[in-house]
Amino acid sequence: MKSFIPRFGALLLLISSAFIITATAPVAYAASQPEPQKEERQPKPVKKILFLGDSMTGWLAEALNAYGKVNGFEVATIVWDGSTISKWASSGKLPSLISKYDPDAVFVSLGMNELFEAHPNTRLANPVSTIKEAVGDKALVWVGPPSWPGQKKGQVLNDWLQHTLGSDVFFRSFDLTLPRQGARNPHPTRQGMIQWTDSLVNWLKDNKSLKFTTLDRPEKTRMVRGTTFVYKRMGESL
Repeated sequence: MKSFIPRFGALLLLISSAFIITATAPVAYAASQPEPQKEERQPKPVKKILFLGDSMTGWLAEALNAYGKVNGFEVATIVWDGSTISKWASSGKLPSLISKYDPDAVFVSLGMNELFEAHPNTRLANPVSTIKEAVGDKALVWVGPPSWPGQKKGQVLNDWLQHTLGSDVFFRSFDLTLPRQGARNPHPTRQGMIQWTDSLVNWLKDNKSLKFTTLDRPEKTRMVRGTTFVYKRMGESL
């Protein structure tokens, strides 16, 4: 009996140790497994664009639609002559217009008529936020205003827009050299608009937040008006 007790105790100790190893092993194994990686959401190809804004918008949209004709997308255009960021934001029409045309991406050309604004963070923060909210989860591209011939102002607004919107949304046009319609006329010539659009498209090719099937340059016709083209004069409402 004296020799049996130690052996029995050793057997219990061995069984207990095996139970502890068996019970804890799955926990240790599970903890060592890497967490499953989340798939990045890939943007769907852009097939419909709503291009809206001030008087710069019309020819820009036509030049972009020429790209669309050879690359499988269409540009609907709404030009509001003389309009501003604040005017579009306060119109209350953006949500219904975006719902009506249901684009994959919204392109905005605004800021030319507020180019000399010295305090954009005070006066334009809410209007820009309103426009972004109206666009919602659709892709947004904001084509910034070019410089004004004969004027040195405009960098403050462009810097603020770029900082506020981000480099994946804001296309900076201010530094481009474009032929204009006059010595003090900010509107580019037709050729200037084509050059401007070519620069925009080159930027789009590197933009990770938008996806186009192709963005080949049109070889012949460089400006094509889309099926939807709405023009509002300065005194009209949307």
